[in-house]
Order: sequence, then structure tokens, then C-alpha cells
Amino acid sequence: MSDGNFANPFGTAVAGSGFEVYPQALRAATDDVFAARDKVLKFGQEDLGQVALRGDDVGMLGVQAGVVEMFNDAIAHIRDKTGKGAMQLGQFAEALDKAADYYDTQDEADFKRLRDLEKGTG
Repeated sequence: MSDGNFANPFGTAVAGSGFEVYPQALRAATDDVFAARDKVLKFGQEDLGQVALRGDDVGMLGVQAGVVEMFNDAIAHIRDKTGKGAMQLGQFAEALDKAADYYDTQDEADFKRLRDLEKGTG
């Protein structure tokens, strides 16, 4: 069930299921997911990039207890997770866009078949 260079991103599960897919709605969702990705990236890179604890912030006991290192390690871990999460959101958005391309191609092929039937050439 492929047409052109686009394979059905959902396999055969959707074929003949009676669902209608609107490529423009998929593209709008793609834009929203990319916007979410950008917000996650900004949070991890810019907002958390400014967050760091120093020995002066917690005093001698905090330094000896390892609070500075634990806190900064936690922030680094969160920044790493936000980067990976942003990457996943980007991949999801790209998949939505690919699905929209597939359904646009299907719509064009269906329109051509109907036009050919109408002309009596199909």
C-alpha cells in the first residue's frame, strides 16, 4: 500500500480501517511537537544552564556533605534527560510529517484515480 517514495508508516493496520486522516491536521500537530521540542531544549540549555551550586551557597558543612556535587550532578542529569527528550520529540515530529507526506501522496493518487474514472480512462 505504498505510492511514490512513501511507505505506509503504520504498516497494514490502518488500511481499510474506515478512519479518515487529514494531512493538514498532522502537519499542525507536527508544528506543535516541534514547538514543544524547542521549549524543552530552551529549558535544558538556557534555563538550567544558569543553575549551579557553589560552596559559598551552602557553607562548609554543605561542602563536606557533598551537597554541591550532588546538586550539580542532578542538574547535569536533568539537562541530559531534557536533551534526550527533545531529540525524541524531534523524531516524533518528523514521523508525523512523514505520515502527512504519505497521506498527501495517497490523496493525490486517489484523486487521480477518480479523475481517470470520470474521464473513462481508468
